Amino acid sequence: MPYAIRVMSASPGKQDEEPEDKNGKRAVEGGHRSRVGEKRRREMRTRLLQSALHVFVSGATGAVIEEVIREAGVSRGTFYNYFRTPGELYDALSEEASNQVLRLVDPVVLLHDDAAARVSCGVRLVLRTGHQHPEFGAFIARRGPGGVFAGGLFEEYLPRDLSLGMANGRFEEIPMRVAVDLVLGPVLAALHTLTTETVPPEYPDLVARGILKALGVPKVAAANIASAALPAVSADAPPFFRD
Repeated sequence: MPYAIRVMSASPGKQDEEPEDKNGKRAVEGGHRSRVGEKRRREMRTRLLQSALHVFVSGATGAVIEEVIREAGVSRGTFYNYFRTPGELYDALSEEASNQVLRLVDPVVLLHDDAAARVSCGVRLVLRTGHQHPEFGAFIARRGPGGVFAGGLFEEYLPRDLSLGMANGRFEEIPMRVAVDLVLGPVLAALHTLTTETVPPEYPDLVARGILKALGVPKVAAANIASAALPAVSADAPPFFRD
């Protein structure tokens, strides 16, 4: 640690105080303000997206921005600091919803080595999330494939497990686009069903079983995999719509 040099003052018996490192102090204060500002921006963006989720799912028509502003309790200027158009807001919400759910689910999926167990686990957890949080399920079902793909993580995670299953003979070798659609189509339809109808508790398991069979997993094996106990999902990083 550097030492400050004391200089004798002109007045007898007095010494100058240690000089302050003003540049260092300003840097610390500036860094703190920057972190606080960034945290506030993230919180406001989340607030706007949460409000938009409610507005879109409730069937808003016309002045979407006005309804989001009213729901969030913010000014028009604040809204435009984050989003310029309803379309931009819609895309951001799709990305946030898709990615946050996948970030929550994928660590649990990766607890499995078997590709069929991974796909089954992912499908069941996404459907369970949609059932527990109807606004999320309804939004993704209404948004369709564009909403799922918006975040980008879907295109990374699902093909990874499908490729693994095809490579080791667990799944039938078919074009990746077909395999992805065999998973995505039933999941979107099931999210719609879960948010509009009353279904038995085993409904997500039955959907996962059907998907596995479509991918080439034998009937008995598909049933066993799709009914296996699900690992617990960590609550350390809940998606924004759980707040």
